[in-house]
Amino acid sequence: MQRTEIRIFAYMTNLVLLACFLGVGSGCYLARRQGHPLITVAMLLLIALSVKAEPFRSITGLLSGFSDSVIWYQSLRPSNLVPALQGLALTLFLFLLILAAFIPLGQIMGRLLNEHPRTIEGYSVNVGASLIGIWVFNIIAMYYLSPWIWFLIALILLFCFIPPTPRDWIWGGLTALSILLIVGFNPSRLLTIWSPYQKLDVQPNIYQGIQNGVVVNVNNVGYMSLMNLSEDFIKRYPDRYDPSARAFNQYELPYAFKTKVDSVLIVGSGGGNDAAGALRAGVRTIDAVEIDPGIYRLGLALHPERPYENPRVRISIDDARAFFKKTARQYDLIAFGLLDSHTLSSGYNNTRLDHYVYTEESFREARSRLKPDGVISVSFATQTQWIRERLYGLLEKVFGGVPYVMAIRSPGNAYGWGGIMFITGNDIAAIRQIVASKPELLAFVQKNQVSVSAHTRLTTDDWPYIYLEKPAIPRMFLLMLGALLILLVAAQRFVRSEEKEHGSINWHFFFLGAAFLLLEFQNVSKSSLLFGSTWMVNAHIISAILVLILLANLFVSVVRPVKRLPYYLLLLGAVMSLYLVPLEIFNAYSGWTKTIGALFFLNLPIFFAGIIFIQSFAGHPDKDTALGSNLLGAALGGLLETLSFVVGIKALILAVALLYLLSAFFLLQQKKPLRNKAAA
Repeated sequence: MQRTEIRIFAYMTNLVLLACFLGVGSGCYLARRQGHPLITVAMLLLIALSVKAEPFRSITGLLSGFSDSVIWYQSLRPSNLVPALQGLALTLFLFLLILAAFIPLGQIMGRLLNEHPRTIEGYSVNVGASLIGIWVFNIIAMYYLSPWIWFLIALILLFCFIPPTPRDWIWGGLTALSILLIVGFNPSRLLTIWSPYQKLDVQPNIYQGIQNGVVVNVNNVGYMSLMNLSEDFIKRYPDRYDPSARAFNQYELPYAFKTKVDSVLIVGSGGGNDAAGALRAGVRTIDAVEIDPGIYRLGLALHPERPYENPRVRISIDDARAFFKKTARQYDLIAFGLLDSHTLSSGYNNTRLDHYVYTEESFREARSRLKPDGVISVSFATQTQWIRERLYGLLEKVFGGVPYVMAIRSPGNAYGWGGIMFITGNDIAAIRQIVASKPELLAFVQKNQVSVSAHTRLTTDDWPYIYLEKPAIPRMFLLMLGALLILLVAAQRFVRSEEKEHGSINWHFFFLGAAFLLLEFQNVSKSSLLFGSTWMVNAHIISAILVLILLANLFVSVVRPVKRLPYYLLLLGAVMSLYLVPLEIFNAYSGWTKTIGALFFLNLPIFFAGIIFIQSFAGHPDKDTALGSNLLGAALGGLLETLSFVVGIKALILAVALLYLLSAFFLLQQKKPLRNKAAA
């Protein structure tokens, strides 16, 4: 809910994940202090109030005014540092609320694990419940259930831990009711649904006093319009729609660059505008790919021209990259719709849904699906010159020629919201001949041509950050990281005062946790390349990780290994294989062979790390301190993931290996005092 109501969290989701890990980890570390679940309920109330309050809803605008990265619908340069500091203070307040909400839960978990007579069994129940939670969440997403349902389930579970005293139940009940009332309230819209990716709401699209379809907002900002551009509708309002401009609207213009288009692939088909344009252009076979089932659902029900009901349109709810790999069809034209993303792929890494769509490898895959004379069009709302240069450079490199670049403008957005359109193809000479043979098209191209040259770094699957100007941690992230570092330094005094009662942080478990979460981020990114950036892919990869942890627990319970060094060697070997073995080898397979093989290969290090963890955990006298240290280390792994902005994604595998080596080093340091004591 936070990343939809306060959009900055849609671009910095790891901040929420970091607060969760720090909260649970701190709670485990403080498990011997008495905590109360009503604190969590109270924090949830404050969070619900905050996300509905205007100062917090403006955080995105306050924090996003930097020229080195792009947040949609925000200015690129602030006039001074004051707005950024205001946004930082509000964000940190929310961060601390989330952190505080999870501390009592961590305290409960730490105490239960300390008291459980069979450590491996108790920890396995915890992991198994996490696996159930993943799929409960996915069922909720599958049925588009709203936040009050999420909160209701969470509150019911929380009440299982509230002491059965009348006062606690009265206060808890009143607070829970307040939360449900707050999150259940929405401003008046025609329709609001919560897709697996984002919040979608609908309102009328009014143009010069007439309703021409509807506007779909994503996370409370305008995202797309479902427009009626049919010939009958346009003829009905000749005073509002310029008939001479109709042929050059953004949805039909690509078909003018080829003599005959019988088959088209549209990736990012959205609510159906591109499919409707293809139907108006007379295309016989249309494959439309849209990643968000909620957006497709709205297009099917609400688009005025009903393109998704036409038998010539075949819809696939999938990721563009995944579809390129799955299909064997060849197309006359491939159209990249306005699929620029307003959200991340998941809460597990810093890549947006469209990052892997606009890379060199992606355009090469798209080219392989074109016929010898096929054409490709790319529509994009390029907010900066360097994004424009990047797309230009990618198409020039992949297709070996200079693409057409045009600004698509429509007075009052009569024929669409416009943007920049790139046109190129396998036979660039033939495209130029077609343009030269059509006087009206030639005049349009010359009038709207945009001068671009490629002087920026091109995106690849290893560095897919199209919205980032250059390899660097964005200033917005640096500002947040700096503030968090100050908070952590300030917390050191408190940690030192607690060490006498709870023991110091266990660095062996700390670095195991850091390596685990950083590896998890890696696996989500790599799985996106193999299977697409869909919500179900994320569910499967996280489920595979949890299953392998359970298998590691089972292995230790049955085999009862004593030494950990052999498993460290196997662990480091598995990690380095991720660095050395190209992921593309799995594209030679399909179906369950590819799925099981890839998931096993990517997550094999988790299995060996799980064996090491549960061996150490079962033998540790203070389970709360050990697990707390592990979760605090996981928060470090979340911070380290931002290094991929600088060094690329693959290089972080080396960081994972280093973190595991550090965990081994501190394990040996723990054994030295035991050996010295035995010798004495």
